[in-house]
Amino acid sequence: MVVFVIKEIRLKKNISLRRLSLMTNISRTYLRELENGKSINPTLRILSDIAEALEVNIKDLFYTELDIDDLKEEMYRRIDEYGLDSNEAMEISRIIDLLVNIKMRKL
Repeated sequence: MVVFVIKEIRLKKNISLRRLSLMTNISRTYLRELENGKSINPTLRILSDIAEALEVNIKDLFYTELDIDDLKEEMYRRIDEYGLDSNEAMEISRIIDLLVNIKMRKL
C-alpha cells in the first residue's frame, strides 16, 4: 500500500483542492481519494502532474518508513493540542499504521 503526502504539501503551499484540480486537470474527487488513501494506483503521468503543480519531486509525494519517527512526534503534538480521540491525532495515527504494515510485509 502506498501512503501519499499530497494533502500536507498542498495545505503547506496554501493550495485548495479545487485549485490543484484546475492546475493538473485531475478531478477533485480523484485527488481527494489519493489524499485519503482510497485510491492508491495513480499513473506516473498523474503523479508527475501533481508534483509539477506543487513544485516538488515525485518522490516527495510519498511517506516512507523513514518518516515514522517524525510522524510519531507530530501525532504526540496533536494529542497534546487536540486530545487523544481527535481527528487530527487519528489522521497521523492511520498513516503510521499504514507505514508499519508496509514495513512488516517486507520482512
